Amino acid sequence: MFDRINSAMRPWNRQEIINRFGILKDKNANLMIDRQIQLARDSQTMYLPLVLDTFAQSMKVEDYFSGVDAGARARAWKHWQRNNLDARQTGITRAALQYGTAYAVVDQGVVGGNAAPLITGVSPRHMTAYYGEAYAWPGESGVASEWPILALEVKGNRMRLFDEEKIYYIGAIETPQEIKDWAAHPWNTAQNLQLIEARDHHAGVPPVVRFRDRWLLEGEEVAGIIEPLIALQSRIDRTSWEAAVAQYYSAFKQRYVIGWAPADDVEGIRMRASDVWLIDADAKVGQFDETDIRQYVDVKQASIRDMAAIAQVPAQSLGANAISNVSADGLAAMESAKDRKSSEIRTSLGESYEQLLRLCAHLDGDQQEAADFASEVKWADMTARSFAQTVDALGKLATMLSIPPEILWEDIPGFTAEKIKRIKQTMTRTPGFDAFDATAEPPLGDTITR
Repeated sequence: MFDRINSAMRPWNRQEIINRFGILKDKNANLMIDRQIQLARDSQTMYLPLVLDTFAQSMKVEDYFSGVDAGARARAWKHWQRNNLDARQTGITRAALQYGTAYAVVDQGVVGGNAAPLITGVSPRHMTAYYGEAYAWPGESGVASEWPILALEVKGNRMRLFDEEKIYYIGAIETPQEIKDWAAHPWNTAQNLQLIEARDHHAGVPPVVRFRDRWLLEGEEVAGIIEPLIALQSRIDRTSWEAAVAQYYSAFKQRYVIGWAPADDVEGIRMRASDVWLIDADAKVGQFDETDIRQYVDVKQASIRDMAAIAQVPAQSLGANAISNVSADGLAAMESAKDRKSSEIRTSLGESYEQLLRLCAHLDGDQQEAADFASEVKWADMTARSFAQTVDALGKLATMLSIPPEILWEDIPGFTAEKIKRIKQTMTRTPGFDAFDATAEPPLGDTITR
């Protein structure tokens, strides 16, 4: 399934085009085949990466708050910064959206010259994990479903096996072409797989965190946001290819003559270049009308709107021409379905990011942070609304509901935790200056935007 999803996100190669559109191989008509393949390659319209971008670009963790000290940043946030997860989180989030599952591995390493937990994102195409159930039947014992029982990462001829005590580094002498063939003889024999090293990880559980775009009650039956759209993408591609073929071969009028033929090639060329044809009176002359390409365009637009509805993204984001002259409030309303789906996905991914940072705190010896299950990550606000509307709403919350303005700063788009920290430091350095007094003058050298 993962290979099918990955293939749907990439440009076609020559053989994929031949198989997809049933282009017949004929060594006597290579030029015609090359033209059809080029038409197919030009007609591929990759909407699936656009759908992935639409959701991934609206999901960015920007802070992590403690559940013990309300409103304060959790100490485990330092592991996020040390591992450059402001940027690297996009790989984990995108893999979880694309495939429905992604993983992050935490190991003891050196980050910035200091010993610290090292976080590595892993694609589900290279890792699988086996989980148990916390619920146990009589005579059985349950396991913590938060952590896997075993996890295995495979990259080429190198493997890493994780259990609750060690990380086993394994090398393979020979590797199969398909990853599913590892389960067969002779790939999984002791003669082919050699243990290189076993390292203690001191986590007490396999240090692997699973990310899912949604939690379902059917276990591992999670396919991400791309798999349900593959059939629609194929429909759009076929319509685009058929339109390209019609445009190339029959998007113009074609004349015919029945009962007459040119005497030689020179006469034929002269007739094609002439405005007036002089032929026998018994010949019949006519023309074929050009193909109406608009029919293909309409079918393609309908398929795009179907994809937008199923993917829960605004149709205009995919280039559909279904709307015009819509107000800002109307555009924001069109984003509501996407916002609801994004909220559901953020809820699921947020739990995994919190679990990841608690694991880092545990490996770093900070047991208070590791046991802080009330901590939570903060997602950047990517809601489609104007900056003026946001500031006006926050101002009303402060004045009408008496909410402290400092609490509302974090809800201002573009205001990061570091920027808020600089603002507070500036206010602290200026005794008696009230940043919320409209009549106050800012001190020289400091610029405060009201």
